[in-house]
Amino acid sequence: MRIDWIKQSGSGVLLIFFNGWGMDVRAIPHLSTKYDLFVCSDYRSLGTEGDNICFSAYHTVYVVAWSMGVWAAANMLPRWQVQPAKSIALNGTELPIDNQYGIPVRSYELTKRGMTEQSREKFFARMFVNEVEYELFSVNKPQRILTEQIEELWFIHSLSTEHKNCINWNKVFISEKDLIFPSENQLRWWQNKTSVTFLPGGHYPFYSFRSWDELLDI
Repeated sequence: MRIDWIKQSGSGVLLIFFNGWGMDVRAIPHLSTKYDLFVCSDYRSLGTEGDNICFSAYHTVYVVAWSMGVWAAANMLPRWQVQPAKSIALNGTELPIDNQYGIPVRSYELTKRGMTEQSREKFFARMFVNEVEYELFSVNKPQRILTEQIEELWFIHSLSTEHKNCINWNKVFISEKDLIFPSENQLRWWQNKTSVTFLPGGHYPFYSFRSWDELLDI
């Protein structure tokens, strides 16, 4: 896993963002915050990254997790002994590769085994339901090597059924037209667990928000 500090000013409040598969910090450039912020991505391991961060320096920690980041957050936060003041999940579950609660196993297998430069571009396009948002994202597509992203797909698949450290989520957003992570599977996982809010659009939900604070409702 990779950690990138976006803002580190000693504000006393920390926002942790767990990114989706294949992404990097370019995925969310338009969202602003006055708080310290770091981004977790590249889930080719769930290793020691972050273990040396002094979380005790922050009186408040917020967590936002998207897609595969929901699974990653559920595993890393207990390890870091971080108890967020608020945790928000978007278009993901803690069981991300599952016929009932995540991406159907066959769909994931086909993606994992058939990932090429062309299929990666098709995947990015399927995250959106309108051309305007896809064009916005195209300017900020992740700058990552394809072989790394393929390795990430395999690693997530190998560990996703073994790691089930459920944490408390305060709110969940589900996009109604998510073509990557079926919305009905998400709802099946989250029902009776926490508050769910539906968003219009596809798998990438962040153009519905202008800032991290608006997303967190703080």
